[in-house]
Amino acid sequence: MQKQTGYENSAHLYDLFDRKENIDFFSHYAAKVGEILDIGAGTGRIAIPLARRGLKVHCVEPSQAMRSEFERKLQAEPQLRALITVVSGEARSFNLGRTFPAALLSGSFDHLLDEDERLSALRNINRHLSMRGVLVFDLFLGLMKDAPLSPAGVVYTADGEIRRLVSGRMLPGQRKETCLVFEVYKKGELVERIEERSLVGITDREAVHGLLKQAGFDVQGEWGDYDFKPYQAGDSLLNVEAIKTDDVPNN
Repeated sequence: MQKQTGYENSAHLYDLFDRKENIDFFSHYAAKVGEILDIGAGTGRIAIPLARRGLKVHCVEPSQAMRSEFERKLQAEPQLRALITVVSGEARSFNLGRTFPAALLSGSFDHLLDEDERLSALRNINRHLSMRGVLVFDLFLGLMKDAPLSPAGVVYTADGEIRRLVSGRMLPGQRKETCLVFEVYKKGELVERIEERSLVGITDREAVHGLLKQAGFDVQGEWGDYDFKPYQAGDSLLNVEAIKTDDVPNN
């Protein structure tokens, strides 16, 4: 059994289980300006469909395994290379030396573990946006508690299936450890088991609003799903649309 942090050993399985129907949601923002900055772009699950629509996507991704999977997918669609750039970097510290009219984070904000990390990331994103540039991101506000390892999806292949299991463990300091287990079966026999762990930070809507204000943003809209349903208290998903209204210092 392999153990690792994040998706370093399972990046090739990521798209099989991440089926969030959010491509049109993020395309709505990118299409208005023609290009977008995708922070925490992963395997290109969002960036590649946007590029297929003729939109330019500038991608930042810290994981080598995810970038390698992204590159593998681009090899199959070389015509997209003129529209996609991929660089190594983290939300808090990447530096592309230019500004963009819009930026997105999908599935990334939750991995900023405390207020300092979130504020640092938001300020760095501010520096990469033009004035009145749009930042849109999603975060999970669902019930946070310990959860035993439980089935969380199965994908059938030509000669077997891939099962995913998920557990959660609450930690001190408003953090939660998530454990993902992928089991690969061929002809009914378990041939591979990958276990990966990652941390997420726990926050709430009011804290996010305060951080955005400190980082030079004004909230323009909040949605409870990817179909632009207005957010209501109790929704487990929060999508935020914010506008850059002020520059932030470089230090």
